[in-house]
Amino acid sequence: MYCGTNKTALQSQRQIAEAMMALIQQKPYAQITVSELCKAAGISRQTFYTLFTSRENVMVFTLQANYCDGPEIARPARACDGGGALQWLCRGYSEYMLRNRRLIKLLVDNHIDYLLYDSFFEAMDGCDCFLPKLDPCTRSYAASFYAGGIACVARRYAQEGCAATADSLTQLLMTLLSGRLF
Repeated sequence: MYCGTNKTALQSQRQIAEAMMALIQQKPYAQITVSELCKAAGISRQTFYTLFTSRENVMVFTLQANYCDGPEIARPARACDGGGALQWLCRGYSEYMLRNRRLIKLLVDNHIDYLLYDSFFEAMDGCDCFLPKLDPCTRSYAASFYAGGIACVARRYAQEGCAATADSLTQLLMTLLSGRLF
């Protein structure tokens, strides 16, 4: 995926992402071709492959550019030292699910919700506040575990019609991710 600063390239990336979101609301992701995407975006195939490696790469760009990958709520000071970190994480991702329920439903309906896991993992692994006292290897495993759990809850949330509240999702995530079920 293109990560430079050329304004024309960045505008073309946005056009492609917007075209993808418009197309995926009209037909299944699996039926959207690169040619069709290029036509809808008004760009050439050569430009597409200069900016992206695949249709999936467009969806990753869309998640990163247009949908915050992680909690946006204010991080309490004690969240970084472990005191409120799990509560902050669960509340933030619960609110993320509610804010982005249409996108999550699209991803689930099109069998590409694994991109949520990738996005959540990158957000956690890249956050200085996520389990900062762990060694990097253990921290990465923890990010993978929590991202997987939250992505699976997001999938179930979409499959059940996006009817849960932020409070109920937060409580569910707290229970599941704290290990209190065992």
